[in-house]
Amino acid sequence: MNDTPELLRAWVEQSSEDAFARLVKSHVDLVYSVAVRKVGGDTGLAAEITQTVFADLARKAHTLRAEGSLAGWLHRHTCYLAATALRSELRRQAREQTAALMHALENSSNPDWSSVAPLLDDAVNALGDIDRRAIVLRYYEQRDVQTVARVLGM
Repeated sequence: MNDTPELLRAWVEQSSEDAFARLVKSHVDLVYSVAVRKVGGDTGLAAEITQTVFADLARKAHTLRAEGSLAGWLHRHTCYLAATALRSELRRQAREQTAALMHALENSSNPDWSSVAPLLDDAVNALGDIDRRAIVLRYYEQRDVQTVARVLGM
């Protein structure tokens, strides 16, 4: 018997911690397994995503219909959070790669541009739209800082 609607209603209407704990227990395997698949097997990241999903459920439960599909909402929200986490990780890696390249360039009087250029292009492409536009305007098109700010509306 599926008591999810009653548990959700008890959490929303009475703030029943027991009801919420039972909701988590009955859906944690679903959320965690989706998270693991979506983040390519990174169990630590999947555990963080799982925690966030249930924290969001606790905050947003009042917006869900008790007779609706909680499992569907949990699945969709897990996929969303996993995609967000992966994008954040890619941006972090791009920033680290760019910083490493800049450090290498500062410590080398005659860099081998043929090996550095593709990495630099990949790092710039991984940046967000505004950051990428700023880099291209400033360093590729050699615009001054005031022009970059004006073009970007800053």
